[in-house]
Amino acid sequence: MLESIAFIPDGNRRYAEKEGISFEESYNKGVQKFWSVLEWLSKYSSIKTCTFYAFSIKNFDRSKNELNTLMRIFEEQLVKAINAEIDSDKEVGIKFIGRTDLFSPKLREGMKKLEEKTSNYSDRVVYLALGYDGQSEIVDASKKFAKDVLNGVIDVDSLTPQNFSKYLYSDVKFPDLIVRTSNEHRLSGFLTYQSSYSELAFLNKFWPEVSESDIDRVVKDFEERNRRFGK
Repeated sequence: MLESIAFIPDGNRRYAEKEGISFEESYNKGVQKFWSVLEWLSKYSSIKTCTFYAFSIKNFDRSKNELNTLMRIFEEQLVKAINAEIDSDKEVGIKFIGRTDLFSPKLREGMKKLEEKTSNYSDRVVYLALGYDGQSEIVDASKKFAKDVLNGVIDVDSLTPQNFSKYLYSDVKFPDLIVRTSNEHRLSGFLTYQSSYSELAFLNKFWPEVSESDIDRVVKDFEERNRRFGK
């Protein structure tokens, strides 16, 4: 049963070039697609966790103009989400994972407010990976663990894959299925620790082009797979 699904929403810039529109317009379409995908997934009652690779650490290397555009869109969407009325039938908790300290104080405050606003909604939780990189997450978790060992909180020999996971950015349920768009066949540092037994699906569409039928198809395909977890 599909309980946790994750997305690498790739292809916004190439969609802009294909359609002859600005990056800003394309990214705004991508944001709207995010909300649409959440709506489409709501009919699958078993899916309790959705994780989106919204912005990687390496994305900070993009041009100043593009970064300014992205940060402005992030800020606008945070304000809208914070001020929006929440439909009781579509309650979703929102959490942010990654090195969020790399973002401006204004954006960090917006993230905190949105997390607080939705903190009581635990039946369905959406994780937004911002300033995220899977290897960096493991390094940061290892540092936390090392500090606990030095402080006598935990014994080094008691470390297991299960209790190490509590040092990760958040208690994201390991994804059953990871979906990447734009026909790229790699994970690009997404949920490196959590994805060891995830099923993968790749869509030959740019993120703004994804349709409800695409989502239905990957869910149906997942349900027909035989997961053996290495056994």
